[in-house]
Amino acid sequence: MKEGAAAVSWIELGVIAKPHGVRGELRVHVFNPESTLLEELAEVFLIGGEGEEPALVDVESTRRGPKALLMRLADVTTREGAEALRGYTLCVPREALPELEEGEYYLADLIGLEAVEGSEPIGKIIEVVDYPSAECLKIERPGGYIEVPMVEPWLVRVDLRQGKVHLKDLAEIPLQRRP
Repeated sequence: MKEGAAAVSWIELGVIAKPHGVRGELRVHVFNPESTLLEELAEVFLIGGEGEEPALVDVESTRRGPKALLMRLADVTTREGAEALRGYTLCVPREALPELEEGEYYLADLIGLEAVEGSEPIGKIIEVVDYPSAECLKIERPGGYIEVPMVEPWLVRVDLRQGKVHLKDLAEIPLQRRP
């Protein structure tokens, strides 16, 4: 593996689930199954445990499997080598993502934005949670957090220039307390 990079904003694209076969191929759970970005990359950063520096690795091949992306990385040639990478996250720097059209945004760009209902600030977005039924904004509130589905009627608009996500009809969304 090549040397890691300096502190940058990382975008997580997938996680290594388990080995596939005996020759080092990896089964990768892709966070956005509709995206083909991981299939197009010649190199990717691996991020492992806490405090471990990101490592840049060459991608030798990728192909679609029945339920996951199957990937071969340089210098990973055995099942044991692939098993050692289980749980590692595949990332790219934010700057490496393709430019978007006007009005489009990456979910990662929402983290840290202010959530407002009408003109009233209600908290900061701390995470975007991807449930099978909908993506939800996890918003830090005094005493806990709320999870707001990113669909109508709750999501009104995202304004990246102002750094705000406009929401409505939040009265029925319960505050979840931290343990």
